[in-house]
Amino acid sequence: MSILVVIPSYWTKVAPTKAQAMNLRSFDQQFGHIGSNLEKALTSLSILKEKDFQVLVVTGADSPESQEQINQTVAGIIEKVADKTGIKILLFPNTLVTRVKEIFRDFCDQDALDFLCVDGYANIRNTGLIVAQILGTEELVFIDDDEYVDDPLFLSKAREHLGKSIDGKIVAGVGGYYVDPQKAYRRSIKPEPWKAFWDLERLLNETLCHLVETQPRIKLTPLVLGGCLVLTRPLFTTIPFDVRIPRGEDLDYVINARMFRSHVFFDNELYIVHDPPPQLCPLWNRFRQDIYRFTYQRAKLRHQTPIEDMDCVSVEELMPYPGSFLGEDLEDKISRACAMLVQQAHDEESAREFLNNIFLMRSDAVPQYNVFKQYLDLQRKWEKMCWTIATTEELRQDCLALLLRFPLH
Repeated sequence: MSILVVIPSYWTKVAPTKAQAMNLRSFDQQFGHIGSNLEKALTSLSILKEKDFQVLVVTGADSPESQEQINQTVAGIIEKVADKTGIKILLFPNTLVTRVKEIFRDFCDQDALDFLCVDGYANIRNTGLIVAQILGTEELVFIDDDEYVDDPLFLSKAREHLGKSIDGKIVAGVGGYYVDPQKAYRRSIKPEPWKAFWDLERLLNETLCHLVETQPRIKLTPLVLGGCLVLTRPLFTTIPFDVRIPRGEDLDYVINARMFRSHVFFDNELYIVHDPPPQLCPLWNRFRQDIYRFTYQRAKLRHQTPIEDMDCVSVEELMPYPGSFLGEDLEDKISRACAMLVQQAHDEESAREFLNNIFLMRSDAVPQYNVFKQYLDLQRKWEKMCWTIATTEELRQDCLALLLRFPLH
């Protein structure tokens, strides 16, 4: 089956009651997401007019001791939904990673094995792309487990423009947008003094309003949202998600693709309902994640050098968002906003951590290597691995036999 809907599902045993130690790769420690909406996400796919697709759920867990319990829970959800709806659903549990690596080891080098990982947002998405290749997928749709579909034509719209040429550029991927359960796509912004220096929400709204409200329907975009993202095989076998970025791997993917002259477009008729659980991560920690990701992305742009058959991506191409956070004034924005947040903090821990953010922006957040060259190396390894998968039937068949032992209906 050539159409695959991939749902990364992030689980933690219990929702944390307070911030845990910082871990740039751990989605559960950042956000305390417990995967409770997966059943709703899967069930919603039954309304789709287009029926010729299957679903892949890739699970990530917060700790080794909780993996088996979580996988049993997810398998139960999948079987329940599959029995009720008839949707073809495949589970790739995190406990399967080691066994798939054993198969890959007979055909690939260590670089390929390193891609098989479900620790962190970029890694779990790359693992979904790898499994998609094993399944022979031609078109892949990412949605998240805290979303649901309410448009029967969602999948038809997602695929409608793939492979077409627009203004001389091939549509290699398509991004849509999120609406809340009330169908609003603009983020509600609470006015606060520190946002005068860190106006991320306003600029994101401004960018989305332009993309959604203006014609043409399909247009080049400076951003995509990972929970409403469509990729073609030529794109996802060439461009991996950057495993070194802690968050914002979806925005970063647009940059990476554009560097390699592949283009992701925005479709203002393609949307999905986003209904996330309450935010448990403290503001200082969310701000810190933004510091790390924007500093990393800016370094990637700064480190670019002209290379044959590649394009240099400019900050101006990414305006107003995320480009406004990739310029020379990033440190000034961070310093001013965090200084004000220190003054506004209601507890000592928050004040201390906001102050620490200012220190980290000039120290630990700054990559001590050439980010551009690092990604070129990652891309080369990815392309080599994808070629091996495509040309090695035994590898694909062995992996498929292993996958079929888990729920597939």
